[in-house]
Amino acid sequence: MTDQPDDAGYDITRHISLQQQQQVQYWTTRLGVSRNQLLQAIDAVGDSAPQVEAWLKYKAQLAS
Repeated sequence: MTDQPDDAGYDITRHISLQQQQQVQYWTTRLGVSRNQLLQAIDAVGDSAPQVEAWLKYKAQLAS
């Protein structure tokens, strides 16, 4: 992850916000997960984007 906002204007180094559908769609697409998977990740580790991404990668490794 970088220290700059991405093309959509979201700060990808910070927190994942579920307040707007547009952001939910952005994060599910960016991370390649469903909305439910994104919610599970946030429930597990909080809304920190790097922590959510790491948790999802970890879960994917366990599944394979």
